Amino acid sequence: MINYDFNSSDGTTHFFVLGLISVLAGLLSGITGPIVKSTLQNVCMPNRRGQAFALLNILDDFGRGLGPAFVAILIEKMGGRRQAFNVGIRGWILCGILNGLLFFTVETDEEKVRLGIEQLVSSVNETEENNRLDVRSID
Repeated sequence: MINYDFNSSDGTTHFFVLGLISVLAGLLSGITGPIVKSTLQNVCMPNRRGQAFALLNILDDFGRGLGPAFVAILIEKMGGRRQAFNVGIRGWILCGILNGLLFFTVETDEEKVRLGIEQLVSSVNETEENNRLDVRSID
């Protein structure tokens, strides 16, 4: 929409194209937040999830605060909103590509977490069993 040429003679084309772009952008824009949080939940060991979510929230808040300031500086330096927003959109495209690359690693990461949790549970069970045996030997 930023680079769309509005100088055509048919006004209905503008409405259709902008409407289509807006609907697609609206449908796809809310996907990243839930995907990142649920993926993070599934690929981190339980004892590390708090740290991972804290880092996610810090970086997310940092981007929300610094992003508009960064674009405002770009608008001033580049002499226009179109060029500055194109730079910002390139950053979003890079983030989208990185999120898309998660597809190739998330399954193995989830399996590693599952195995780690199984090992943790089995070691806790062994420790409890050893403690019961120690108590029985004292009696």
